[in-house]
Amino acid sequence: MAVTSGSCPNCGGQIEFRAGSSISLVCKYCKHVVVRTDRDFQNLGKIADVVFGDTALAPGDRGTFKGRSFSVEGRLVLQHPAGGQWEEYYVVFAGQPAWVSEAQGFWQVVWAAQAPAPPPHHLQPGMQVQLGTHGTFVVAEKNEATFLAGEGELPFAAKPGTKRLFVDLSGPGGGFATIDYGDGTGAPQIYVGSQTSFAEFQITERGGDRPAAAVKTDAIKCPSCGAPLPVLSAGTERAACRHCNAISDVKLQQVVARQAQARQVPGIELGRKGVMPLADGRGIYNQEWTVLGYVERSTGAQGTDDWFGWQEYLLYNPQHGYRWLVYDEGQFYYITPLGAGDVDASRAPVFVVFRNLHFRRRNAQQCRVDYVLGEFYWKVQNGETVQMEDYEHGREIVSVERTASEVNWSHGVIVPVPVIVQAFGFQVKTSPYGAPPPAAFNAGYTPPASSGGGSGVIIALVIVLVVFVLMIAACGACSSGSRRSSGYSSSGYSSSSSSGGVRGVGGSSSGGFGGK
Repeated sequence: MAVTSGSCPNCGGQIEFRAGSSISLVCKYCKHVVVRTDRDFQNLGKIADVVFGDTALAPGDRGTFKGRSFSVEGRLVLQHPAGGQWEEYYVVFAGQPAWVSEAQGFWQVVWAAQAPAPPPHHLQPGMQVQLGTHGTFVVAEKNEATFLAGEGELPFAAKPGTKRLFVDLSGPGGGFATIDYGDGTGAPQIYVGSQTSFAEFQITERGGDRPAAAVKTDAIKCPSCGAPLPVLSAGTERAACRHCNAISDVKLQQVVARQAQARQVPGIELGRKGVMPLADGRGIYNQEWTVLGYVERSTGAQGTDDWFGWQEYLLYNPQHGYRWLVYDEGQFYYITPLGAGDVDASRAPVFVVFRNLHFRRRNAQQCRVDYVLGEFYWKVQNGETVQMEDYEHGREIVSVERTASEVNWSHGVIVPVPVIVQAFGFQVKTSPYGAPPPAAFNAGYTPPASSGGGSGVIIALVIVLVVFVLMIAACGACSSGSRRSSGYSSSGYSSSSSSGGVRGVGGSSSGGFGGK
């Protein structure tokens, strides 16, 4: 039922405001932003002609989040300074407005909150911030967002092209907050809530118009060679063709870089699906993951003794977001992104604390992307660099990637190679990136057949091996004498700083207009 209705001041089309807290809406006929005042409607101008993502939410949807009913009234398209774009949703819970956003495969739900906001120039990534009674948070990102487009209703006057400063914060136990400083002319606004997965949302009604995307991302072709570029994730920004190695912008369908050097096929086939039997850093296990992308990264100068490289495989699950498999020195690490608030870094760089365990620093260096294949949720570029640190406790690692505007943490646990062979069909290949695994890892192991009784025995053996590894991990300090703790391995490769590429850099932010 409409709260207010009338004619669009630009085209004359019928417009309706359904939520009492809405101030503006985007006319579905002419795409102009219309502002509601106490006397009339005003036209703020036409939004940019952008393609909305084929996302899980859209205006008109209804559902529940952790048992609370909500309706989606509008959404925004925001642009990151590095060029990436993301979407945020204006939702109403029983008359209470809130914002829902997605970043790096995780979802955030926040409500307006009362708390003192520190001056923005005092805040830097990694700093702790006290938000009154809401607790202590850690600055995850400080950046600027530009409003590009929107649809439906919004609770603020969304003038196209508006730039606003935001600070995203992470709290312990999945806490999440955003400080919106706007354009600096008004009082900052604070929004507090939690980070979750889409599995917590139950959509009971699909409503409204879903814009027809101009780009069919599930069937686009490489702009360089014409080969198919199968895009399996709605959040994909870049795709690297496995035929000609060209890196393309998925939404623009333009080649942005070429990789001339030919590489061998990755050990795990892109597009392969598999079930991970181990719990990740967020307690998720026995879920099916799709292998989206492959990255070769390194540190040090090539051709020198201080160079070493490793492989990273990007995994995706539509309900639980992104994970990584990192192949380094013949071992696999299962990597999960963490919130900055989940890690106590007050004693860094000596050690950090995660889940009441002390992780001692192993190494720190600048890491570089050397080669990519497949698709990625950030604007990946060959040669991009990031500062990285690794901390270890027994057979677990906690890693951090830092830039001037962001800090991203992740957790990793060693996974036996046979488990990855079982789940994803990994094939051992000689390469300086990762090095071949020790013979002991695959001794006596044969990949299971597609059917037959023998596969059950192998699965049982793998489960026993997994339990053994987890017991060692629980021991913690008893494994502190690992060969990796010295920073150099017996193979001659330095132990890498393989965080698995949390990749918050360049447009994966959830901050911006949350709740203006």
